Amino acid sequence: MQAPTSQRDPNRTTGIAGALLGLLVVLLLRRYAGINHDSVLYLGQGLAKRWPEIYGNDLVFMHGSGQDRYTLFPGLLGQALEWFAPATLFMWSALTVLIMFAAAGWYSLKPLLPAGQRYWAWLGVLCLPTMYGMVRMFSYSEQFFTPRPIAEALCLFGIGLLARRHVVASLGCVALAGLFHPLQAIAACLVVWPWLVMQDRRWLQTVWFAVPALALAIADIDPFAGLLQQADPKWLFILRDNTPQLFLTRWNGQDLVFLLLDAAVLGYAWRSLRSPFGAWCLAAVVGLALGMGATLVFVDGLHLVLPAGLQLWRVHWLAHWFAMAAIAVLFYRDLEARDFSRALLLALTLLLAWGQANWIWLLPSVLYAAWPKVITGRPPRVSRLLGWLCGIGIAILLANHAHSEFTMFRMAHYRLDLYAFDRRLLVYPLVALGLPLLALHAWNRTTERRRAVVVGCLLLPSVVFAASRWDLRSPEVRAFEQATFRSDIFGVDISRDAQVFWGYDRLTGPWLVLQRSSFFSPHQLSGQVFNRKMALDSRRRLDRLYPLLGEYLGCMDRSRAYQDRQTCHISDTAMRKACAAGQDLRPDYIVLPFLQPQRAAGSWTLVDPVTSEAMETFRLYRCQDVMQDLATARKGAY
Repeated sequence: MQAPTSQRDPNRTTGIAGALLGLLVVLLLRRYAGINHDSVLYLGQGLAKRWPEIYGNDLVFMHGSGQDRYTLFPGLLGQALEWFAPATLFMWSALTVLIMFAAAGWYSLKPLLPAGQRYWAWLGVLCLPTMYGMVRMFSYSEQFFTPRPIAEALCLFGIGLLARRHVVASLGCVALAGLFHPLQAIAACLVVWPWLVMQDRRWLQTVWFAVPALALAIADIDPFAGLLQQADPKWLFILRDNTPQLFLTRWNGQDLVFLLLDAAVLGYAWRSLRSPFGAWCLAAVVGLALGMGATLVFVDGLHLVLPAGLQLWRVHWLAHWFAMAAIAVLFYRDLEARDFSRALLLALTLLLAWGQANWIWLLPSVLYAAWPKVITGRPPRVSRLLGWLCGIGIAILLANHAHSEFTMFRMAHYRLDLYAFDRRLLVYPLVALGLPLLALHAWNRTTERRRAVVVGCLLLPSVVFAASRWDLRSPEVRAFEQATFRSDIFGVDISRDAQVFWGYDRLTGPWLVLQRSSFFSPHQLSGQVFNRKMALDSRRRLDRLYPLLGEYLGCMDRSRAYQDRQTCHISDTAMRKACAAGQDLRPDYIVLPFLQPQRAAGSWTLVDPVTSEAMETFRLYRCQDVMQDLATARKGAY
């Protein structure tokens, strides 16, 4: 079975088909969910550059955000917001960056692998799980707009240039990546540097750059001063509580499974694959050890400020990328050898590891590595029996996944706009990689005369259909993004310097809809490692809102009876603590989806575009009015 770029069929039609299949995979698996996750924080940085008089009073920016000083992205984004609406800018930029990342992956893999294997490896990095680090939070090739995938794509282009021996251009490319997201670029350097040392030991001399860095640290010059500065107990407690991804000892079992699996795959690929790709697998293992070891010693152990901010554990993004490519190449090797039982064993191992099956996957992984010794001298039926057992296990896991997803789809009343059941099935690793490989197999069996027909009548319409389904924004997200900069959405004149608290985690509410500062959101806490003052201020605000946040989550709990949720509201005690005047800052307005006993200054109802019924009603409560109503109610009680 050969890839579309094989030497047997190098014509233009095959190249076009291969590119279209890759684009189809990107559109189907990386669907756009709107301005969410970390893209909201970068939206805030752009807004702060564009309107500093409004957002300069926000928790994220009022103390001087640390991370945006080292990237061009907020300034470029702020400039772009003068020309484009945020929703439009973020959606089309996300698609552009996804395609850029896919192209960079192909460019870097092409010189590293033989003709047949390189396309399989490319499909592997596009189709297989992209999560790394704390796998609930991070992934490469994100389907929302941030500078991370831009920097990652530039790093991959740099690796491609290195593989072609263009060292200066490669280092320039990685440096450019650092201007967009220095943390991702520094993490990639932890893989690039061992590879350079393996090519020429003179690169070991670069460790002398640590001397001037240490001198600057001793001279107490920022940011190098953080090399010797420990986080004080109060700051450390806040960081460990709100940003556990910084500390390896706070990672859970599934995070460690992903980490160990990638290291095992890379180590095995280095020993078993004879190509330049194997050397990069070794470099990735070494880089992974350097990054994780440094994090464990300097952050978990010594609590040093700058190493915590550098987040060297992010080297996992590039190591994971190489591991996904290696997995696809191993599948290629086993299927080319017609060793289907071993390929099924590899598939079962991966599904168990990625499916939160704890450490059960270690047993089949050992069997896979020892396969030649286990099978040699045994009757063929032993291999076939093991293959059948693996196939049955895979079928059970797939059926369980489909059943779970269908249950969620049914709860969403069979509406694809509320729950993308089709995507949830497609992202399952066995389906995500298996279907493109079947398409590749069918292509290789298609005659030359029919291939143009396949491209025109099958691949192109499939890409068009996938493009029509790529925008996966929910009705609620669409409503928020269509209400951009509607500070009058509640029918109230909200002053430009107002502090607004909007529910539990809705930064797009104050930032995007009302165009006002956010008083507090758990999403704002990610920058605490770069600014101690911000960390302490956020803790004070959290303490003020803590009872309200707990009751908010209780009211939104889907396990509660529907009628209970309809009548649930925040208690007087929690509202009083949130709105009471004091020495510390309080919110001017609170937005809640509950009908409170206190008077609301205004309301905004979101309408379902399919049923034309109200989806959710948000009510705006002015803290000054809330305190007056609470005082009146207390007097009436007496």
